[in-house]
Amino acid sequence: MSSINVWSRGVKPALVRFLIFGIILQAVLLVLIYKNSKPSRYSLPKNQSITANISCDDLLNERDPKVPVLLIDLDFLEYLKTEDCRWDETKRVKIGVHVKDKDGSIIDTNRFDVVLYDSPDNKDFLEFNEDGKRIIPKRFETRQIGNFEIPTNIQRFIEFYKRSKFVECLGLEMNRNKSEKASQNGPESAGILARFRDELIDMEMYPLLNGGTLLGWYRECSVIPHTRDLDFSVFKEMYNPEYAEKVLRNESAFRMSRMLGKLEDSYEITVYSKKEGRPAIDLFVMYDYVEDGEVIYRYIPGLNGDGTKYRFTHLLLDPSCAAEMHGHLFWILCNPIEQLKHEYGPLWYLDHPTGKYYWNSSGKNVKSAGKFNKEEMKKYYLHFKG
Repeated sequence: MSSINVWSRGVKPALVRFLIFGIILQAVLLVLIYKNSKPSRYSLPKNQSITANISCDDLLNERDPKVPVLLIDLDFLEYLKTEDCRWDETKRVKIGVHVKDKDGSIIDTNRFDVVLYDSPDNKDFLEFNEDGKRIIPKRFETRQIGNFEIPTNIQRFIEFYKRSKFVECLGLEMNRNKSEKASQNGPESAGILARFRDELIDMEMYPLLNGGTLLGWYRECSVIPHTRDLDFSVFKEMYNPEYAEKVLRNESAFRMSRMLGKLEDSYEITVYSKKEGRPAIDLFVMYDYVEDGEVIYRYIPGLNGDGTKYRFTHLLLDPSCAAEMHGHLFWILCNPIEQLKHEYGPLWYLDHPTGKYYWNSSGKNVKSAGKFNKEEMKKYYLHFKG
């Protein structure tokens, strides 16, 4: 059969163009309907709207607060990490406004959730008037976008803010025997411990006050003067073994005194300041004790010279709070009294002379955990000369 010549049938070119346009239009409509029917990971309830995927800097410039502010909105900071700023326009952005700029009448509170903060000269942390009080280290750099001050290391700032809920110490008056010799000066020891904290932060570790140092802070807002060392702990998943190598390479303000146990389940190091010498600081790795796939308790290790291993059990308490000791910020358990009762018993608030306290038996939370043999001790019981 021969092909049909439309022109021979008298069909006008304009009609043909109209038919072709109609077919193309139908195809485009079908594609749009298909795309809109697919679920989107950015879909929102009807009462919400979302910005187009513009640059984060442009979005912040568009939301100018008119005064200098610190961006503290953790959700927005997460977007900034990936440069994906499809922000829900109905949601307020949380900002920190310094108390000197507290006249908030010019800030649009429909667009911003304002938190006042201060930066005391005699403290190494910022204070935020939120949830009672929050504190974070001053130790972070920022960049400027318009009136917004943005943390440069976003993840570190998020970790600071997640651990910022402030807990007050008791400040009990201790009636000590005057014959008990003081080995530490509270303000000086807190300053040394803060310098050590900063080195750990630089390695992305966020240590907790532990043992007698936690007890001294909570009970007396200071270091127990007759104790001979300071105690930190850091969770196993957070511990960076490169820090010990850094100390051994003499790239730290601290020297290594000893390195005990193995990283898998029983590791601790002891350091001391090159400048002051004493006190020693113990850094314990904290582990989860798991049975049948469930975490039963946490523990820090201990190792005796004869190879006996110990576990000092810890309750499963929220570790994301902050404290002040002599103008320095330290991270702590949010409910420290529960751990202190677990560790020192119901009379935890009474002073116990260091000379009568035995590290591997006096505590209420000590468990025996096997023993290293002589060959293992050559690897796992290391002492270093100054």
